[in-house]
Amino acid sequence: MNSPYEFLIKFLFYLLMILITFIIFNKNISPLNMMMNLILFTLISLLLIYLITKKSMYCFMIFISIISGNMIMFLYFTSLINNYYNKSFKSNLKFLIILFLFSFIMIMYLFLFKNIINLNYSTHISLMIYKIYTYPLFIVTFILITYLLLTLLFSMKICLKKNLPLRKIKN
Repeated sequence: MNSPYEFLIKFLFYLLMILITFIIFNKNISPLNMMMNLILFTLISLLLIYLITKKSMYCFMIFISIISGNMIMFLYFTSLINNYYNKSFKSNLKFLIILFLFSFIMIMYLFLFKNIINLNYSTHISLMIYKIYTYPLFIVTFILITYLLLTLLFSMKICLKKNLPLRKIKN
């Protein structure tokens, strides 16, 4: 073992893969469900980053920015959605079988092969925060900022056009 946290890191990678397959095959696509998936994905990813880099402030800054963005998006979506409860989530056998097969493949991939995760991180150059503003990643950062701004502008335009909030609360 290279690190005392090697098993935990492999387990968290496994959880991330399971969460990604659940998001891909989930048929209940609602804003609240997607935000909860994003929060879980963020928490697991940040725990992995902390275990690898041992930099808690970096993880805390990312967590605060993701949660604040989620809160803004939640406010936008709650002003746009209807007041009915969606009861369409049904667990079907096909979904569970596919999820089980993916999880089994991931367990084999993570725990049977020894040299999958290289835990010898002598340099942390690839994990620095300024990398999101350099060439390959600045496009993703710019797209996310633009998406948040456009969502704000469109929801404000819809609300100002009708001169009232979009969500009615019946007493």
